[in-house]
Amino acid sequence: MSFLNQSGDLSPFEEVVPDAARVTGLSRSSILTQRRRCRVTPQSGQNYGSVSAGTGAGNAQIQFLIADQGGLIDPASIVLNYNIRVSGTNTVPDDGHPFTTVQILMNGQLLDNVQNAMKLTNVEMKLGGSRSYYQSAGSFQGFELLNPDLDVTTPTGTYAIGTQNSWGNVALNLADINARCVRAAAAQWNNTVGEQRSIPLGLMSGVGRMKTYLPIALLGELSLVLIAGTPGEALFQNSSAADVDYSLSQVSLEYDIVVPAQPYMALLQKVASDAGDSGLNLPFESSIVTAGGAISTSDSALVENSVIVSRATNHLLRAHVVQIPTALQQAMHYPSQSCFGHAGVWSVQFRIGSQVYPQVAAQGDASMFNMSLAAYGSPRNENGSVVNRVLWGNATNATSPGVAAVYETASLASGGTTKFAYADSFIPSYGFQTVKGASEPLDLDGVSLAGASGSQLIATIVSAPQAGYTPYVILVATKIISAKSGAVTIMGA
Repeated sequence: MSFLNQSGDLSPFEEVVPDAARVTGLSRSSILTQRRRCRVTPQSGQNYGSVSAGTGAGNAQIQFLIADQGGLIDPASIVLNYNIRVSGTNTVPDDGHPFTTVQILMNGQLLDNVQNAMKLTNVEMKLGGSRSYYQSAGSFQGFELLNPDLDVTTPTGTYAIGTQNSWGNVALNLADINARCVRAAAAQWNNTVGEQRSIPLGLMSGVGRMKTYLPIALLGELSLVLIAGTPGEALFQNSSAADVDYSLSQVSLEYDIVVPAQPYMALLQKVASDAGDSGLNLPFESSIVTAGGAISTSDSALVENSVIVSRATNHLLRAHVVQIPTALQQAMHYPSQSCFGHAGVWSVQFRIGSQVYPQVAAQGDASMFNMSLAAYGSPRNENGSVVNRVLWGNATNATSPGVAAVYETASLASGGTTKFAYADSFIPSYGFQTVKGASEPLDLDGVSLAGASGSQLIATIVSAPQAGYTPYVILVATKIISAKSGAVTIMGA
């Protein structure tokens, strides 16, 4: 019966107890004792512009300061609250938030400095989020243009193509959004005006997506500086009227402070101050948004254009490209912060030094979309993004104020129905991480721009655009908050 005797050459067994059959003790933590929700108002005041008139908030600077003597701040809990009141016929805020610049500092040192911050927010939501999130939670956070679920007006007329109220039919959603943003003061709203919005910091900066609590008692105070956009940047009006503006009121910041037990806080203090210790190293995502050279019209033949951007980082995680019609970047009648045109693009490829990503350029809409979805995990990402085929393949023509038209749709290169005008969502992207998806991500991942290419990334776009476009390239990289030997430094570029 030698077959009953286990051979020494066989691999050993490992018996697994399924979670449903496992009986263990109850888990708890004594190093964290409580959590409290806090609110701070801006040092520069709560109201910006003429609140009752809905004017004057453009270019306003808003500054917050967060400090705590003995707690840890949870970055994922930070939200920005504000009421937005608009003026002008059929005026609505563009998707996201109205701030062109978002700066985050720790103890006076710059953590993140995002220019064109509204575009970044819409890229993160549309590609990294999901339609169900946009429709539900996003409706409180400043995302409304694509969502017909918020319309309380009963549609009239027949449901013909181009008029039915469906996902991405922006023009039919504007009246209800405007009604909320011109809402008058009433006792039920505590006499505030306009629509209240509350957006997570994580949709504005990677600092808000940190998984590690920040011991600001050791690292120093956290400062948030916001600069509001001009009406042409922050608003959208599907008409040719000129009486357009907005105001901000009741601005505040809310966040959670987690209170640690004293022995644990003493340990953090020792690690951060002892020269012989390893120190505290806290990674976070930092983004820059850079405009490239304009791409000229070439609607009769495919033309290759290279967009060159720089960032001296050793940990590049993701790259995104979006395109805005050059003539409409400041136009009131074009939602330039969320409407990213398809621009006749056939293929996209990224180059770092002598390496190209992907190895063979992604060609065609489906290939480019799956490449982009993989930047947030894998092509079978269950979130699925906010974008579908028709929004991905749409290119709005808004050269005539108040007249909806399209250069191309997912069905016709010559245009076709205007149903999805202003809903363009073409965001070709590439993820450079080595570990993605459901796996536990690495603290430091990605590729080096500084070491491989003189800090340059080249995005190669092959397209036949029907108008002149300006590309914007977003580079997301890892930076590190390092507290060691009693000093706090920000590492990375």
